[in-house]
Amino acid sequence: MLKVARVCLSLAVLLGIQLAPAQPPVKKSFTYEAVFSSAPGRGASAGEGGILAALPQISGWADDDHYLETRIDPSDGKRKVFAVGASDGGARVYRDYGEIEGDLPAGLRAAAPAASTPDLTGFVYERAGDLYHYDAVGRRFRRLTATPAREQNPRFSPNGKWVAYTRDNNLYAYDLDASVEHQYTSDGSETVLNGRASWVYYEEILGRASQYAAFWWSPDSTRLAFMRFDDSPVPVFPIYHAGGPHGELERQRYPKAGDPNPYVEIGVASVSDGKVVWMDFEPKADHYIAWPFWTSDSKTLTVQWMNRGQDTIRFYNCDPSTGRKNAIFEERQPSWVSFFEDVYYFKNGSGFLLRSDADGWDHLYYYANDGKLRKRLTAGNWRVRSIVRVDEAGGMVYFMGRPGKSWDEALMRVGLDGSGLRELTSGAGMHRASVSPGGKYFIDTASTVSAPPSMSLYRGDGHLVRKLGDARTGSMDDYAWGKAELFTIPSGDGYDLPAYWVLPVDFSPAKQYPVIFSVYGGPDAGTVRNSWLGLTPHYWAQRGVITISVDHRASGHFGKQGVALVHRNLGKWEMADLIAAARWLRAKPFVARDKVGITGSSYGGYTTLMALTCGAEHFNFGQAGSPVTDWRLYDTVYTERYMDTPAENPEGYRNGAVLTWINRYKGGLRITHGTIDDNVHMQNSTQVVGWLTSNNKAFELMLYPGSRHAIQASQRAHFTREAHDFWVRNLLVGRIPEPVASAAGR
Repeated sequence: MLKVARVCLSLAVLLGIQLAPAQPPVKKSFTYEAVFSSAPGRGASAGEGGILAALPQISGWADDDHYLETRIDPSDGKRKVFAVGASDGGARVYRDYGEIEGDLPAGLRAAAPAASTPDLTGFVYERAGDLYHYDAVGRRFRRLTATPAREQNPRFSPNGKWVAYTRDNNLYAYDLDASVEHQYTSDGSETVLNGRASWVYYEEILGRASQYAAFWWSPDSTRLAFMRFDDSPVPVFPIYHAGGPHGELERQRYPKAGDPNPYVEIGVASVSDGKVVWMDFEPKADHYIAWPFWTSDSKTLTVQWMNRGQDTIRFYNCDPSTGRKNAIFEERQPSWVSFFEDVYYFKNGSGFLLRSDADGWDHLYYYANDGKLRKRLTAGNWRVRSIVRVDEAGGMVYFMGRPGKSWDEALMRVGLDGSGLRELTSGAGMHRASVSPGGKYFIDTASTVSAPPSMSLYRGDGHLVRKLGDARTGSMDDYAWGKAELFTIPSGDGYDLPAYWVLPVDFSPAKQYPVIFSVYGGPDAGTVRNSWLGLTPHYWAQRGVITISVDHRASGHFGKQGVALVHRNLGKWEMADLIAAARWLRAKPFVARDKVGITGSSYGGYTTLMALTCGAEHFNFGQAGSPVTDWRLYDTVYTERYMDTPAENPEGYRNGAVLTWINRYKGGLRITHGTIDDNVHMQNSTQVVGWLTSNNKAFELMLYPGSRHAIQASQRAHFTREAHDFWVRNLLVGRIPEPVASAAGR
């Protein structure tokens, strides 16, 4: 056959016959199921519909030379944690979850404990509200509690010999050696919470990752610092549950802007004898205290204090034996200050390290124990984002920073004397790094808007050891991809607003395309990053839709000096810059000016509603999820940080409310809200719905019964499909066009 083909080709050449050029293979398109059903998000851990590969599951470091990786053991097919040699890749079993599972009662998953020791020798499991302990060394499983009430947030002591937890809003610890439970408080009630956070502290100060836990072990495992909340002055907000014949009323203690806050105290319990000492703060003062940090010798508890106006923060060194306090540090800002969440106390007792934005940009400062500045470690018009590791012996601090483009992030290090500042990761993009305990190695996970994540191991000086994984697969080349680009849009008054878009496959400036703006919009909460965007924008790109995201001047790209511009003016600069971006976009000949959509949830829902009211001339359609609609309806801590109280700033609250601008509304809105949302109450949406219905305006509303601020898992498929179909109806005239069968490369 080969000879015949050659003869035919030779005859064709001799006779001058024109042969059609070989056609490149037609590229595949993404299905709805591959993109939306697997809920891939921006990462690649789920494989994104099988199109991308999952990265290794690396959870940390066993020591300076071995990292911990969870994988399936090919010898027996069981899931295990391996200690992998950084230098040579040799692996040994560090913890065998299959072995542990064999020692556990049916129904308990070995790899899903409620708590574990750092070395994975001790585990606490929760079952039916009670706690169980597993000793992996002795292979012993035992029950710790058997009470009608549920134990919450178990936490091992640093030495692994105690487990602290709360029950019925009281604080307890279990002595594993003596098999004895110790109770430290007894006044827990509906309004008094010991070691468990009041809602507004959980949401806005300690953070959702705390899971309401408000207690901290001392490094020597002898004491527990804990917060006590008295919610009695906080107004009750009713949340209605519609299940059953009569429904149910949930009474939530929720302080709205200007309302009384919970009273808060900080105590220290001696775990062995149960003695509690209260730190010397006024029990019923109108202030915030939070984020206590133990010094390495366990002799001092540093407590952060902030005034109600949130423009002054202080550190108090407290004696856990007497409660006496001594102010050592103060920071004031004309806009607001923030609690310090990543303070590092040096084990050698030389002081502490913190990240502050006092000069308009986040940077690292080294203070002595008495609060005097020893050394400023970084400076310039760029941001330190987080402290990753402090190597005291080597005199180095490893941190994530954005020294170049504000949408790129790199692992960096600097000496404790301020010398030797350098980037350790290379190449544009967002980098996430895990540094070994002594800084000998680090693992870097990096991606860009056009390249999915890859993971590599480096020496501490930035020299590549080996590649550990790559989400990119050969099958990616089989698909048609939109063109992802980063760029800036002029604000019109001096700001270059960061943006990205994904242009349709086989984009032509001679055609017109609908647009979807993806927004959040909150202060210091930008969404424009040089990181993998997931499959969703490429799904729409294959169907002829441009997706775009633009960050405003207060989104964090311009440091605290940019973020502070929203002070007393939430909504003002977000809309000014978003409207400027919409004008810039709609001036492009390839944009369908009657099909510009916008979507976002939470603060993004607020931004969407403001876009369809305040900015109604520039946006045609919008999907607002769980939106704030009036800042008087949101909580004290978040709202007053930016707006002060309604009494202090009535004009700012009025201008930032959706109903102030709703007479401009032209239509095209869809609102979604969970009926028992405890964060942004459904009250926000219903007040807007009340105006829309009273004024006979067209809109869509979808309520999700039983969902809180996030749509519950059983309803997500419906939520996602309905959101998708809204764009099909309004941007694609009611039908999904055939995906572009592009022959072009990526």
